[in-house]
Amino acid sequence: MSRTGALYESRQSSIKKTKAHAERPRHTQVAIRPLPALYYCLVALVAGGCPRAIGPQCAGVDVLVVAPHPDDEVLMAGGVLARAVREGRRAAVVVVTSGGLSCKRDGPRREAETVAALQAIGLAEADVHFLGYPDGFLSRLGAKPLAAVEQLDASGQCVKAASTSATHGANHLDEHQAREGAAAPFTAPALEGDLTALLTRLQPTDVYLPHPLDEHPDHAATYALVRRALVPLEHAPTLHRAIVHLGRCWPGDCEQPYQPRAPMPPLPAPLAGYLPDERWPVDGAAKLQWLSHYPSQVGPTPATDWLASFARSEEVFFGERLERDPRWGWTAMATPATREVALSFERQPRVRLTVGGEPFSLSVEAGELLLRHGEQAVRTWPLPDEPFVLASLRIDPQPSGFSEFGVWGSRGLVGVAVVPTVEGPVQCAAEQAVGACMVSTRVAATGISRGVTR
Repeated sequence: MSRTGALYESRQSSIKKTKAHAERPRHTQVAIRPLPALYYCLVALVAGGCPRAIGPQCAGVDVLVVAPHPDDEVLMAGGVLARAVREGRRAAVVVVTSGGLSCKRDGPRREAETVAALQAIGLAEADVHFLGYPDGFLSRLGAKPLAAVEQLDASGQCVKAASTSATHGANHLDEHQAREGAAAPFTAPALEGDLTALLTRLQPTDVYLPHPLDEHPDHAATYALVRRALVPLEHAPTLHRAIVHLGRCWPGDCEQPYQPRAPMPPLPAPLAGYLPDERWPVDGAAKLQWLSHYPSQVGPTPATDWLASFARSEEVFFGERLERDPRWGWTAMATPATREVALSFERQPRVRLTVGGEPFSLSVEAGELLLRHGEQAVRTWPLPDEPFVLASLRIDPQPSGFSEFGVWGSRGLVGVAVVPTVEGPVQCAAEQAVGACMVSTRVAATGISRGVTR
């Protein structure tokens, strides 16, 4: 996205995108029923896709990048993709929206820019999958279809759209139309279904995606949507989470965006101690060249644009390995310090927690879920579906001295917040609620496994 922002200009007009990469485990084969796999391969082959078919099935990919908007794939993981190409590993990219917020932005043009940038890296257009959901509205998607939104069509006309569309990438159609023969409504279940279909078909070993801490609602929502899309899978990939939007000008200094020899800086305070566990070297000059393929975002002088602050000597990620969970499909691997608060209420205006003596609370207010530490708001998540039923809060301490607070509702993961770790027991209570509140200790089944710094 450009420095001028979009729907979130009022909230974060001067923040933008990040990068990263991490250690790759051995490829895990996912069992796929032969007929659907063969069907997908035939569709891809007819459209000129699946260039690396092996036998009767398409080959799985080693690296998959899931980007909320065109340009996020390079900001987050351009170096990861280039390394995969150099090493002969298979890579693909999924772009959730076309970046066409209202009619002020040209979604089809931005799709073409992503294709050009990825071709410069070494991917084919058939390796790029556009989902065609509405830019700026991912956090608002629920079970009911979103009202039609304004966007530019392929002819440049400003139209009202209520279903998915794309003009570039694999099949020159959005994923849902390519697979089902019809566009999808703007709903969370449809988007999750498209992601599940792609994850099943592509069988990625490693998935690079936004960090739920990202301040852009589309980015945070993309992480939650991917996590919910993983639920039906027999095997989960390793996740590598990248932050793009966090504070004014980060990762730049507002003075000199382009610093190709500089490493990625720490996150802005108070999160400076929350450190990535995966660092990969990247050619900063090459990354700026890839970013120059997004002229609608960087303008005629890419080195002076805020996006150039991602063209540095490394890409960094927060690794996450998942384990099977009987309720939520997949959750982060538990450690002996993991705590979970299971909630069962008929109504729950406010849930109060005490963690090591520190007060926290979760409350639903004006269609949003708020996490507070004392009276200070830590994180807010939109709740498009009413009534919302809060089901679980999980606290996962990280080696960096911070903890990730994961919040689940009846439909799955809502979001994750990051707060300084507080040692001590967890207690919970509910105000004006009828039901139960129980704290449990999650026993680590396989121990925590994190990436390595290189």
